[in-house]
Amino acid sequence: MKNKQFKIYLTLSILLLTVMASCNKDFDTKISDQPSSDSVSVAFGKPKVILLIADGARGVSVRDAKTPVLLSMLPHAIYSWTSLTDDENPELGTSWTDLLTGVQKDKHGVVANDFSESKFGAYPSIFTRIKTATPQARIVSFASSNNFATNLTKDVDVSEISGTDEAVKGGIINSLAKDTASLIVGQFKDIDVAGAAEGYDVSKTGYKNAILKFDGAVGEILSALTSRPNFSGENWLVVVVSSNGGYYPTPPELDDKTVFSKPEANTFTIVYNPKYKTKFLGKPYLGNPYMGKGVRLNGSGDEAVKATTTENSGDFNFGDTVQFSIELKIKKFPGPDNNYRYFYPSILGKREEWSSGGPGNGWTLFLENNYWQFSIRGTERGEQVAGATLSAGSWNSIAVVCVNRIVDGAKKRFVRTFTDGRFNNEMEITDFGSINNSFPLTLGLMPGNGHREPDMIVSDVRIWKRALPDNVITQFSCDTDVSEDHPYYDYLIGYWPCTEGEGDQLIDYGASGTNFILQRDYQWDVFNDLLCGPNAATLASSVPRNIDVATQVLSWFKIPTQENWNLNGRVWLDQ
Repeated sequence: MKNKQFKIYLTLSILLLTVMASCNKDFDTKISDQPSSDSVSVAFGKPKVILLIADGARGVSVRDAKTPVLLSMLPHAIYSWTSLTDDENPELGTSWTDLLTGVQKDKHGVVANDFSESKFGAYPSIFTRIKTATPQARIVSFASSNNFATNLTKDVDVSEISGTDEAVKGGIINSLAKDTASLIVGQFKDIDVAGAAEGYDVSKTGYKNAILKFDGAVGEILSALTSRPNFSGENWLVVVVSSNGGYYPTPPELDDKTVFSKPEANTFTIVYNPKYKTKFLGKPYLGNPYMGKGVRLNGSGDEAVKATTTENSGDFNFGDTVQFSIELKIKKFPGPDNNYRYFYPSILGKREEWSSGGPGNGWTLFLENNYWQFSIRGTERGEQVAGATLSAGSWNSIAVVCVNRIVDGAKKRFVRTFTDGRFNNEMEITDFGSINNSFPLTLGLMPGNGHREPDMIVSDVRIWKRALPDNVITQFSCDTDVSEDHPYYDYLIGYWPCTEGEGDQLIDYGASGTNFILQRDYQWDVFNDLLCGPNAATLASSVPRNIDVATQVLSWFKIPTQENWNLNGRVWLDQ
């Protein structure tokens, strides 16, 4: 058996080398601004695609299973073992629909396995888009799951509910032997079945065997592909992906508190063509290590853990002309609804209360949904300006800068927000009036109504009586202390590391010397996390996602994507 399999792979390699040697230049895989010409099709073959979807195949487990066929494809593939499906709804229905439409659930409407609110009229599958662009294109689909075939194969010429992975493999091989299809799709379920029974990890024998069996099926399909009489004149893209991963406990030492530590969202992606150069897309940079002890600011009402100052509160009044900057580090916990989303709790503020409508002069940094905002109210009016999305379970640096500028000959006043050193938004506050008040600084929950409780640790709080320039905010935002060589050190009026690890005070090492006094049933918690990593959207876009598959396939077929399609996916190139 091993000898026979070796001969298959050897034959495949020879055929691929023959194809490569017969071409004088790279296949054209980018969408050109010029229309495709027939000469390109003659020279390189009309584009064709095989799309193989493995349900429940965690990318890291597929990597660790040492699959011989998939590994043999990598020298000519764009690939990742840490690609992603929707981390909020990694169920099959959402994952399949992301794959085939190129948009996320807020557009296509499929949440989990519920297709009742689907919006395929506005966001059709690649099958419909291919048929619209090239009606003569033939599309065939072989599905192991009835739900896939029933809900997702509109405009497919042949859709078979094979019922088993073995039958899916057989259908694809038969199609390659005699069909003229441009797009062949196979959906496999056995890996997911094994994971549900034993656990989604390569350490589980049944799960590993299911991955290796799928790998063998891919090998047979590739052998059938290269055995086609006209293979050397055809232009095939082979896409092998997992629709989703599956739950398996993440060891604490490997939990980076990002989407990459969510095994249900972990997939693998291999985009293969014999003329591709290898391109590995690994897990991106996740941030700087940050460790210490901090007080967890949580709870509600009179029982909330918070800290307030008692003296020198006037040092933090900035009137209607004084420039200032506020910086701090924040780590959110899952929160009242266990999803890292919040309903307006204060982080740090100086005002009488923090209530709906924001009465009273002063300012407040607060959480809203999964991002943060800054509210400022003077004697005349008030408003708020948004920061950016905060990480779930790791640290972010946030900053507010109030700056005076001359605009068209007039003096104007603005507040600007930054997250991890990157500028977010700006709001003019010229006519807001004075923000002075006689109330203390409050770290954590402020009195008032219209908000719920926080759950967070705050550290490295810095208040400057100066508008720090953008480049200074960027340069020092991810530092975890302030030294005397900071270019604006002389303007540091309040500096609280908040990492004492013991006692009932947060010491102010700034010029004001105004300590925070801890209140209620506080405790010092050890933290060891990442700081200043990319936000969730940036993290996700750094590796292939399910929504990229549709865009990749359309690109290969030279179907230009229209702006009004509102696709979320991108095209990955091997350059």
